[in-house]
Amino acid sequence: MQQFYVAIIEKARQGYGVFFPDLPGCTSFGATVSEAAKNAYVAAQAHAALTQEYGEKLSAARSPDEIAFDPAVKEQARLLVPIEVGEEPVRVNISLPASALEALDRTARELSLTRSGAIAHLAFARDASARGIVQRAPRTAKSTQREKIRKLAKKV
Repeated sequence: MQQFYVAIIEKARQGYGVFFPDLPGCTSFGATVSEAAKNAYVAAQAHAALTQEYGEKLSAARSPDEIAFDPAVKEQARLLVPIEVGEEPVRVNISLPASALEALDRTARELSLTRSGAIAHLAFARDASARGIVQRAPRTAKSTQREKIRKLAKKV
């Protein structure tokens, strides 16, 4: 089953940070807003895969309207990021050349993942890159109001 989680992209000193209000500890970054959005998708998928791998449940996803704006956050965008939840892991038996297995193990260590987690992470990263899956959250009355306030503040 697919659920959409809100990702908030904020301006950082160098680039853009991403956090998920409903996925504590799940963060990402990027040099541009676009790169941050793609990385948010990969981070959310890996977070969900690890959470489920350890037998824990993901918190419920809230709609963008239910998440308050924090004036301390230099928010650039809100995205709805799809995550596959509630899937039971499927055991597979694969054959790889020894060098590919060594590369997979290095990748898993670098990402602090299991082999299965690394395979899922790499597959989701490839999927995000190929399809550009991330969607923008719909504008709300509050976001429109904030834009008007920003424009007025620039004139002053």
